[in-house]
Amino acid sequence: MMGFLKTNILAISVAVLAACTPHTFLESAKPSTPIPQNFPGLSDQNVPSELQRPWWENFERETLDALIDEALANNQSVAQAIASLNQARALTRETSADRLPQIDGEGDLARRWRGSEKQDITRALGAALSWEIDLFDRIGAAAKADRFEALARAEDVEAVKLSLSADVANAYFGAAASHRGLALLKEQLYLDRKLKNLLELRLKNGVGTSVDVLRQEARVADSQTLIPLVEAELAVFENRLDVLLGQVPDGEFRVPEKESLNFAKNLPPVGVPASLLLNRPDLRVMQAELFAADADIAAAIAERLPQVTLDASYGYSDTAAFSGPLSMIMGAFVQPLLDWGKRKAAVERNKALYEEKLAEFTQSYLEAFEDVENALVREDKQREFLKRLRKQRVTLQKTVDVSEDRYTEGVDDYLPVIDALQELRQVQRDEITEQLELVNIRINLHRALGGPIKISENPQGEVQ
Repeated sequence: MMGFLKTNILAISVAVLAACTPHTFLESAKPSTPIPQNFPGLSDQNVPSELQRPWWENFERETLDALIDEALANNQSVAQAIASLNQARALTRETSADRLPQIDGEGDLARRWRGSEKQDITRALGAALSWEIDLFDRIGAAAKADRFEALARAEDVEAVKLSLSADVANAYFGAAASHRGLALLKEQLYLDRKLKNLLELRLKNGVGTSVDVLRQEARVADSQTLIPLVEAELAVFENRLDVLLGQVPDGEFRVPEKESLNFAKNLPPVGVPASLLLNRPDLRVMQAELFAADADIAAAIAERLPQVTLDASYGYSDTAAFSGPLSMIMGAFVQPLLDWGKRKAAVERNKALYEEKLAEFTQSYLEAFEDVENALVREDKQREFLKRLRKQRVTLQKTVDVSEDRYTEGVDDYLPVIDALQELRQVQRDEITEQLELVNIRINLHRALGGPIKISENPQGEVQ
């Protein structure tokens, strides 16, 4: 009977093993959509493809460089991402340890009484070993999945750094635009007051009307009302900088008052669309998660295969019956036979999860391509728009000059002068806003391209 049972168990195990196809791990992970050769919005295809330095250094602002370096060192979102990375690394070590023999110390001490009679003391001291022999790489596949998850968390750190550096740059140039806006409004207010005094003097001398003076007083009041709003914008940008740097807002300005919004027209190294897969940390996160999902499939398949464990112990025993060394070794073989499709469903679930992550990865790549293309097109058209806006400003300045001359000569009343001034000043303010928009478009281009970002390490080699 025992021989018949052993034979049947062996036959069933062989049949199960034959039904399981070994899993082949991924060698690469790419989007399921074709990758173009170039970006349509890139007019100059000779732009260098290598990214040599942190992207913000292209703006050539020492103050900005220092602020971003400080933010990367002290920002709490970066610290949070690093803590998540360290958790993932610890989990990887924890899972990998399951592949090695586990050894525990064991001891036992007992004294017995029967009635009032004291019996002998029994003692035992030794060590026990337990080891799952990972024949089908079940634990190894799980450890590999954890390693790729840890790699994904490391890329998360870089993604947070990229986003942080862009946020600091946005706040920096936003504050610079606010400084420029304040300077412009104060200059306009000075000129409005000067012109109001001139109109009052002309009225005293019998030239002009009180309506002209009232209109100019309205212009002065209008210029005054705009200043608090821009001051509030400046404070908001400066507060944002403080928080990004990991500090409590202190009300002090970090951005120089004379900071400009100009930067080099040359495009950064854009490269080819395939380079996004190497440069963008968010896409590298998804690649690592794809590899992890593939390893999870292998682990789920291995769960359907036999598990072999080895248990052993060695120690010293001192009892009434025996005193001396004791040793034991035992092997165990477990083969799932009937689980009503539970393990098969786990394999199918992990395969579906992989397909989900591949679709997500492909969609993110398409959106990354879109981000770069949009930034390239928008920068080109924004420069064209600014060029026309500057031309409009020059024309309006001439209109103001002519209107003032005609008013001085008595040909026209003061209303054309006010209208021309109002249009000119609106265009001057719009020019600052649109110049800031151009800077933000360039920052978004760097963000879309993926950096690069400086990577610092501590003496233990942990990403900081």
